[in-house]
Amino acid sequence: MSVTVKALRDCGGYVDEYVAQLARWHHDEWLHLNPGATLEKRLLRYQNSLTTTGLPEIFVACFNNELAGSATLDKEDMDTRVHLTPWLASLYVVPEHRGQGIASALIQYIINEARQREFKNIYLFTEDQTEFYKKRGWRLLETVEYRNAEVDLMTQRL
Repeated sequence: MSVTVKALRDCGGYVDEYVAQLARWHHDEWLHLNPGATLEKRLLRYQNSLTTTGLPEIFVACFNNELAGSATLDKEDMDTRVHLTPWLASLYVVPEHRGQGIASALIQYIINEARQREFKNIYLFTEDQTEFYKKRGWRLLETVEYRNAEVDLMTQRL
């Protein structure tokens, strides 16, 4: 079974279901970095992303019509580094589909999308996946304290 990566907005009749699922997954995964955030605000932000022509753009990985993961190409992801843009953000693969190349497929899709939009660099931050990203061509810029967590800020030249 091969994975398909596409824009969330292109998921036809599955869009509402996927938006709800992604909001739950991402809220549970990153609430500690977003104190005070609510599931409802995240859901609204994801729904709003479907009607914009700019960033953020959410991409999903699916097996047939089963949602397996997602990643976002976003204008900003660290409010302390707003001068850096764009960002690979919210990369998430459901636990039962990890280790199958889905994260790599999502990363490459985001990189290709950023290149098509003529960006020169792309950024991300991670709490615990620095080596994973280094193996995929990302370079560590610095380690910083961000929202009470130590994170590695990384970049890749496009």
